[in-house]
Amino acid sequence: MPSGSIEVEVKFTAGPGTEARLAALGAALAGSSSFRDHYYDTPDLRLTRADHWLRLRQGAGWELKCPPVPRRGARGSSHVPDAPSPEPPAEGAGGPSHVPGALSPEPPAEGAGGSSHVQDAPSPEPPTVATTYQELTSPHTIVGRLCRVLGVAPAPGWDQVSRAVAGLGLHEFASFVTRRRSYRLGVLRVDLDQADFGYTVAEVEAVVGAQEEVPAALEGVMQLQRALGWDGATRVPGKMSVYLQRHRPQHYQALLRAGVLAGDPQPPPHDNASGPDTPAQCGPSKGMGLAEVEMGHSAP
Repeated sequence: MPSGSIEVEVKFTAGPGTEARLAALGAALAGSSSFRDHYYDTPDLRLTRADHWLRLRQGAGWELKCPPVPRRGARGSSHVPDAPSPEPPAEGAGGPSHVPGALSPEPPAEGAGGSSHVQDAPSPEPPTVATTYQELTSPHTIVGRLCRVLGVAPAPGWDQVSRAVAGLGLHEFASFVTRRRSYRLGVLRVDLDQADFGYTVAEVEAVVGAQEEVPAALEGVMQLQRALGWDGATRVPGKMSVYLQRHRPQHYQALLRAGVLAGDPQPPPHDNASGPDTPAQCGPSKGMGLAEVEMGHSAP
């Protein structure tokens, strides 16, 4: 995944027959894996309160998920007053605004190409049905963004993220193992995840290189949602939201107060027996869930 790419995703609960439906649509099993994630923050939670999620993934290395652009006046915005504004995507930007999906999403409106984007103008707001995060993987870019958010200058020798983590005094606040089955359908990816703390969740995702490509990517995601019969009746929290609810309740409450997270539906207290193709009850009903596009309303 190129550093600076933007992830557009919708979370849902997989039910019996989900994988059969994917196969019927022509999706190919991309693989099965198991990995451990470690997440880091300052003792006073300045990173996550600014909707920045620093992760070290087993076998993949460091990644920082953060808002592509500050949201102006949006409820639940990740932009923290008096904190440095996140930079727009620098790496991997550009390219056509239309993302060709397997289900042929509608092209953008005439004149909606990248050339019409005005720097510093508010970015187009997709409908509130998906989360969007910029994904940084370049060590230089990650360290630069961390220092920008925390208001410090990079120190000599911080060419590696691990050195910056130590120098900035970041500590691990979450660690868990995920078992994943991934499917590919054109440019779309579907991940069926089971975390070792007893929570099962899935997501359909598109990755683009620039903010102007988000609406077309969102249309492809939503077309796959409709093709799979998901009705969007219940918002489904991500793994991190559930982990914090269960294991770091003070951290979870701090993010609620900061507007980074919305109050998530209560997941089942124990669903260890649930597999990727087993329905996991989330709130009063099952099925596809809405995760707001307002930054951070469902943690990654």
